[in-house]
Amino acid sequence: MKKKSIEIFEGFLNAGIKYLKWALVVAVAIILLTGIYKVDSSEVAVVLRFGAITGETREEQIKQPGLHFSLPNFIDEVVKIPVERIQELSVGTLYGTGATIGNPVQTNGYAITGDSNIVRLDIVLKYKVSDPVAYALRVNDISTTLNGIITSEMTAMITKTAVDDVLTTEKSALTSQTMKNAQSVIDRTGLGVTLTNIELTVVTPPTEAIDAFNKATTASVQKQTLIQQAKDYEESAIPAAEAKSKQLVDDANAAQSAAVAKATSITEEFKGLYLQYQQNPEVVKNGVFRSRVAKILQQSGATIVTPDSPGGTTRVVLPNTKK
Repeated sequence: MKKKSIEIFEGFLNAGIKYLKWALVVAVAIILLTGIYKVDSSEVAVVLRFGAITGETREEQIKQPGLHFSLPNFIDEVVKIPVERIQELSVGTLYGTGATIGNPVQTNGYAITGDSNIVRLDIVLKYKVSDPVAYALRVNDISTTLNGIITSEMTAMITKTAVDDVLTTEKSALTSQTMKNAQSVIDRTGLGVTLTNIELTVVTPPTEAIDAFNKATTASVQKQTLIQQAKDYEESAIPAAEAKSKQLVDDANAAQSAAVAKATSITEEFKGLYLQYQQNPEVVKNGVFRSRVAKILQQSGATIVTPDSPGGTTRVVLPNTKK
């Protein structure tokens, strides 16, 4: 009887050991299967083993797209990082929807400008992960971290800028300098993030003053428009005036040259005629007379016969030029 009991016990023990072995095999298989993970084409991954990154070199630390294996979750933590995707973050610390000056500061959201005015700004930040290792080791809540950095740097820039400039002409310079300063802070902190753009989606004064600010903005825009129109007119009128002035000078020089040439020609003709007159006064006198009278007759169309010359019978008959 005792021997039979021992045999039954040994049978149960052997069966238990057998099932335990199968259970261990299944558990190990499940653990191994849960350790397989996939990295998408737009991602990379790093593995933290008890909080420390695995791999000796950067190539070993950064897991490229594809299938990989890690130890169970209580040992390894797989951090997937979207390095190819531009991520977007709304920074609303300085902007409260429908906020007024009377609202509590915590829910109002505003900034003080360099000329002691109040503005509210809604900011959209775009960024991408540039260093996956640094990002995985140093960043727990990237949204909160970037929100704080951008808010701090934007507030610092606003305090150096007049309200009119914030609302109109200096938005681009404001966001550009804020992004530069924020990136410097991110680099010093070693977050492994690169900012790609900062956009002010809403820039507005408090609700109580928005009408007055809108009028001021409209006046500023009209001022700039008139200034630009004046510049455009200046750029077109001055070249036209210069061209006209040059044309008048050229015409005057041409007229002067023509007048001088004509006067020179008449002078030379007179000198030649005078020399001939000195040699034969009567012939030249008659020739000039006939020439001048012929021109007159061409204009009047008349025929004139001169009287007989004194002491002779010769008459000078001028041709009839009348047609």
